[in-house]
Parts: sequence; structure tokens; C-alpha cells
Amino acid sequence: MINITELKNNSHFVPRFTELEQLDYIPGIWINGKSYWLQDSTEKVIYDEAVMLNVKQEQIHSKIRLFNHFISNHSDEQKELKVLGMHHYSNLSKEQFTFIAPAENVIYHLNNSQIFLVNGQYGTAGIKDYTIQPFWNVFTDEMWSNQEKGILKFQPLAKGHCASVLTFDITLNPHETVKLSTWNIKGKTKRELLTLNKALLKNRLAFQ
Repeated sequence: MINITELKNNSHFVPRFTELEQLDYIPGIWINGKSYWLQDSTEKVIYDEAVMLNVKQEQIHSKIRLFNHFISNHSDEQKELKVLGMHHYSNLSKEQFTFIAPAENVIYHLNNSQIFLVNGQYGTAGIKDYTIQPFWNVFTDEMWSNQEKGILKFQPLAKGHCASVLTFDITLNPHETVKLSTWNIKGKTKRELLTLNKALLKNRLAFQ
């Protein structure tokens, strides 16, 4: 059985992210029918809601980018919200293909011989909802089936410059902070990606 510690001790492990920068990640929050994206920062304060999102990237393997999200409720009221995670390729290409694999509950981004697996976890729960959209739809109401209720427009695949968006439902008690994680894994085969994804899911320390 493979685990993250063994992967780190492997002599082929190189601690760098340079090869992974072709798949960009933009986190966000949906609350009360509105979406807020962290396009140029790692922290967002929604003053009207007294909610804050802070995102920290962690390097645990040369092929894995792990993003830990800390969501805080600074109000005296319970908050219901969704954390959003958007992945897309930096470069435009007609050869890009992105699709949802419901049996595995993950998303794949393909570009020539390069494959990325996208996944996430909140406590013991996996991805709540996801969609694949043309990139220009993501920051508009075209991404939603019902924006007021936070329901994404279901689309399982797309070709060209598109983005995957996943969501997690979060209930925040007054003055509570919770953590969830998303990640993308780079590889050349589906088997390699699923092996690394399984190892990460079994490493509970990554999500504490």
C-alpha cells in the first residue's frame, strides 16, 4: 500500500511546483445568492456577511498541489455557504478536454499527453456538486442553474478553453473556523493519478 510518507522518501521525489503551473486554481465563496472569487489574492473578507476565506498552498509531492481552505464566521449567527474551486489551463488550446468521472467522483483535465485529476474533501465528505463550463461563463450567472440557491448548471464535459468548478456545502456556527482541502494531481496515466489520489485520501494528516 502506498502512502504520502513513502512518496516523500522516494528518491525520485522532487519538491517543486513548476511543472504543475499549467493548471491554475481560483477559489471562491457562494453565500446568499452571490459569488466571490479570489482571483489575485489568497484571502477574502466578505464584510456584509462577516465571513473570511483564507487559502494556503501546501507542497506534499512533486505531482500534487494541495490547497487548504480556512473559512471563518466572525458573526453571532450561523452561516450557510458554499466553497467554490475552479481549475483551468493557463494557455488556450483547442486540444484541451475536461470531464467529470462520476464513478470516481473526480474531474479530469486533459491536454495532449498531460492529465490532471481534480478532487477535494471536507471532513469525510467529497465533492458536493460540479460542472464543466466554457471559461468565460464562470464569472457570470451562466454558470448556475439557480444562482439564488447555489445550484450549478450541470454539464459533464467540454472541449477547448473550459474550466471545472466544484462546490462544498458548509455550515458555520458563530465564531467558528473550518478547514477543507482541494487538490490537483498531474500524471500521464489514469492509474497513476488514481493511485496518488487514493494515497492522499488515506493520509488524514493532510486534512487536519
